[in-house]
Amino acid sequence: ICGDGLDLQGDKLLSASFSTDNALQQWDLGSGDLIQSIRYRENDNEAEYLYSCRYVDSSRVVAGGSGSRDAKIINIIYEEVEGAIYDSKPIHSVGYRDGLVAAGGVGCYVHVGDFI
Repeated sequence: ICGDGLDLQGDKLLSASFSTDNALQQWDLGSGDLIQSIRYRENDNEAEYLYSCRYVDSSRVVAGGSGSRDAKIINIIYEEVEGAIYDSKPIHSVGYRDGLVAAGGVGCYVHVGDFI
């Protein structure tokens, strides 16, 4: 894990790690067991390499990184991408509040979007 790659919700921990695959994972805090690996990449030719993640609600997360140079909102129940912010440079930080997603990184600016 590097950067802002941890978030808590209830008895669950969301982690984003700088790895090729299985970089976005949800864990049970009580047992320490892996609940699920959440597929981030949309095709098998790209690596994940995530820096940051946040819970949006109990069924969605937002994460971003340098593999595909984007931030995505993912429905973790259906494992579907519901929205994305694409950039030409790595995304180092993501945030969510009141229906707005923010993502920023090496590009020296912050993207803000209403995806929910």
